[in-house]
Amino acid sequence: MRKYRDGIDGGILDDDRLRIVLLGLIFLLAFGILAARLYFLQLHRGKEHRKLIARQSERRVRIPGLRGGIYSADGVLLAGNRQAYDLLFFPSEMHQGGRKKTAAHMAACAKKLAKLLNRNEFPETEDFARHLIISPGVPMTVFRDLSKEGLARVFEFSRTVKGIDIQFSPVRYYPCGDLAAHLIGYAGKADAATARDREEFFYYNPDMEGKSGVEKAFDQMPDETPGLRAFPGRSVIQVNNIGYAKKELLGKSAPVHGNDLILTIDSRAQKIAENLLANYTGAMVVLDAGSGEIICAASSPRMDLSRFYPRLEPEYYRQLLNDPEKPLINRAFQAIYPPGSTIKPLMCMAFLQAGIDPDEPVYCSGESNVGNASIGCSAHRYYGDDMTMITALKKSCNNYMIHHATALGLDKLTPMLSAVGFGRKTGLPVAENSGDFPSGELKLRRYKTRWNQYDTALLSIGQGIISVTPLQMALYTAAIANGGTLWKPVLVKKMVDPRGMAIFEAAPTVAGKLDITPENLEIVRQGMFQVVNSSGGSGRQGRVDGLQIYGKTGTAETGSRRNMRNITHFIAFVTHQDKTYALAVTVEDGSSGGRTCAPLAAGFFNRFLLQR
Repeated sequence: MRKYRDGIDGGILDDDRLRIVLLGLIFLLAFGILAARLYFLQLHRGKEHRKLIARQSERRVRIPGLRGGIYSADGVLLAGNRQAYDLLFFPSEMHQGGRKKTAAHMAACAKKLAKLLNRNEFPETEDFARHLIISPGVPMTVFRDLSKEGLARVFEFSRTVKGIDIQFSPVRYYPCGDLAAHLIGYAGKADAATARDREEFFYYNPDMEGKSGVEKAFDQMPDETPGLRAFPGRSVIQVNNIGYAKKELLGKSAPVHGNDLILTIDSRAQKIAENLLANYTGAMVVLDAGSGEIICAASSPRMDLSRFYPRLEPEYYRQLLNDPEKPLINRAFQAIYPPGSTIKPLMCMAFLQAGIDPDEPVYCSGESNVGNASIGCSAHRYYGDDMTMITALKKSCNNYMIHHATALGLDKLTPMLSAVGFGRKTGLPVAENSGDFPSGELKLRRYKTRWNQYDTALLSIGQGIISVTPLQMALYTAAIANGGTLWKPVLVKKMVDPRGMAIFEAAPTVAGKLDITPENLEIVRQGMFQVVNSSGGSGRQGRVDGLQIYGKTGTAETGSRRNMRNITHFIAFVTHQDKTYALAVTVEDGSSGGRTCAPLAAGFFNRFLLQR
């Protein structure tokens, strides 16, 4: 070992002792710095760190609010919320010392309860295990919508098992059954994964969101105005080190309930229309001709909305999808049909606008020859007669319409069809169809051939390249009834908040005006009056004593020669107690517009207007 001599006192220090001294000094310095740092953090940032630690044991929970109700114009609740009793398991109280044991214990309890409640479906061990991993801080819903008898059995069972509780939850229900089912639509649980506020909450309870009908259209308004859907509340719970809730609320804000919708639908009118259509496939639409408000819009067959909650039954949904009658379609707004002879009042208005004399007679030979084709006349009993415009409407003469339409040509006919809204959507907030508007471009695109005289002849009697919805027919009938105003249809009268204050109120909106003089419009109206009220009228079965009903029948043939079907129509309007109503009814596979649809219209007007 090397040694060094001290020149002052002659003492000798080896290098090992020197290293120890230096190392000690370094440790002392490090501890001093650490102590100073701890002192600084404790004194100056202690409060901030205590908040961070507390935050790690807090969980924000989203609380969905109550969805708004849907009411008819006469104050009848069509879609509301009822309180359902749900059975919940609380993981924090059912904890068995480990996740695996806890899941097995919860599954065993669920199985016993399922037997008591006569339930075939219940969560399995893996379902509880998944919940304990993802959401251990919140209870798990095990059974929904318990009966009163089921509640009693649960209470008895819960005396021996901890962590079982009952919770109230809102469920959509329909006091009027399936009344106005297509208009109302349905709602279901929103997808939490795509929700805009998902990142704000640790535990996310989604809202009910609209899936179809007005439930969807007014779920949330496009301009940020609240809709049927509520504004959620929130709570903060404290959890332990493994995520189980301590049932200690650190803060809570209640949700704001959704707004209520008041429809223009009259519940009694809707019920009458649906009852009349019960044995048919078709639709009926009735409007207030002075405002465009929809009084009723019935579609048959209907669907049972009660089977859409608390969740849509897969078997029932498959049944609806596979039903050849297609009950999911709202035929009043979405189904398109050739209008048949209900188009003839429009043809006559186009003729008058083109300067044709309404008193000029046209001989009816029973058929019209157009090119190499022949089109028969529907006015079978009147072959050999001379037809004026009014008698042609009254007897629904095809020859008269074809004679003038082919002479004028397509371009002189389509402006009137466009003026009443054919070929475009009406502006309803719910799903609707625009139909087909007759044009050479459409025929060329669809059939690869050019428009010809035969197409014009078919158009004049409501067949060929044209299709409309019952709603469009009702709107054009209303325009004839009110003097020429085409309204934008109104389905929702207003929306009100939970306090009853109006969020918005609908106002009548003009969608167009008919370019026709009052004198010429009156000629068409007189022809429609004769349809119903004269002995030779094609729609005389639409007559009702005590009412002056104006109408027009229509029957269109669709399909191939082997599978030919009749689409039957009747349009009508009537004034009663200073209000004018316009109606359109369509029945698939009917006998004729006069024999099938006119009696349905008469039945509606009689029951709704006279039997109050």
